[in-house]
Amino acid sequence: MGIRKIEDEIDLKEAMRKKAAELKLKEMKAKASVENLTKESLDQMAKNHGVLLALNPDLKEEVKYLQEKYNIPSSKIIKEQIKEKDVFGGIFNKIDDDKLGMLAYQRVLLRKDEIGVGLLPLSEVYDLVNTGELKGEIDIKDVLKAMQTLEKRGVIEEVKKLETGVVMVQFFPIQYTDDQVKIIELVKSKEQGFITLEDVIDDLDWTQDRALRALQSLEESGLAKFQENIIKGKRWFFPSL
Repeated sequence: MGIRKIEDEIDLKEAMRKKAAELKLKEMKAKASVENLTKESLDQMAKNHGVLLALNPDLKEEVKYLQEKYNIPSSKIIKEQIKEKDVFGGIFNKIDDDKLGMLAYQRVLLRKDEIGVGLLPLSEVYDLVNTGELKGEIDIKDVLKAMQTLEKRGVIEEVKKLETGVVMVQFFPIQYTDDQVKIIELVKSKEQGFITLEDVIDDLDWTQDRALRALQSLEESGLAKFQENIIKGKRWFFPSL
């Protein structure tokens, strides 16, 4: 085996190790987030995403109040924290599509500040749940089936396949994501009718992924129009603003 090939294999193993450590850290943060849910964070989640995590028995009255305040349906109230071990069950240890879907949904909710808009490619949803006890035990087809199950139940907004073949999962309805609102406010402040990806990143201090997701979701909703040319680069126009 050549030195170059050995170096490539070492680099690959190191990259895989870092990815595994990164996913484990995110999982630990998610668990900590559940334990540290407060009235304020519940209110923010209900207002921005139209969903409630009723996992803390001490906040039972607050959950009831917020459900009435924001008119949240029972299907959007999560009363059980799903763990990796809950995904398999039955005599043949078969994958429970609903529990796999809810595991992904809860992890998206608990990472809402990092993810921003609840619109993710299926591959990223898969990465969120292909961890710990589920690592190597599920494939992307299982996750797709789980997402379609949640869509039928009305828990998530939509599972759609783009013209490019990429499958996207819209976890929250547009009106419950505030990233789009922030971009619209930014567009209005520019008074030029359009915005660039760099504008969003610099002015809102977001990552490129978060900014691009928000812009693409506005484009898909019909509010924004995308245009690109060699001289002016990528721009999103907002004709109705």
